[in-house]
Amino acid sequence: MARTHRKIRVVICNKYVLFREGIKSLLRDGPFIEIVGEADTARQAIYQAARLKPDVVLMDLVTPDLSGSEATRRIRAVHPDVRVLILSLRDDKTLVSSCFEAGASGYIPKDDHASQLQSAINAVCRFGEYRSQRAGVA
Repeated sequence: MARTHRKIRVVICNKYVLFREGIKSLLRDGPFIEIVGEADTARQAIYQAARLKPDVVLMDLVTPDLSGSEATRRIRAVHPDVRVLILSLRDDKTLVSSCFEAGASGYIPKDDHASQLQSAINAVCRFGEYRSQRAGVA
């Protein structure tokens, strides 16, 4: 997915408003990222992906209604060009692997640095995937 001068369009999915606000403030000043939507449940993220057609959905691994892997599967089934980047405090290899099997393009721990998040978003758009060295998944 080649990028030209257009910003990378991102939807954030996390059940906590404060967390979403923090992510937005971290990414707002970035020259190549535009936050186009947010969701507090996986079903809302699926809807936002259909409605807004983002380049990337930042998907929490655990949401109130569906797992991050199931939401990823549903988004990618209908919108294969949308990249899903999993954010999580959990580093359970089985959960992370299930997200990649469902079509996730990347994984980044929530306790990583802000610059890593920006790099991960860029990487999934430019190269199709991003795997945190801390993910423990090959």
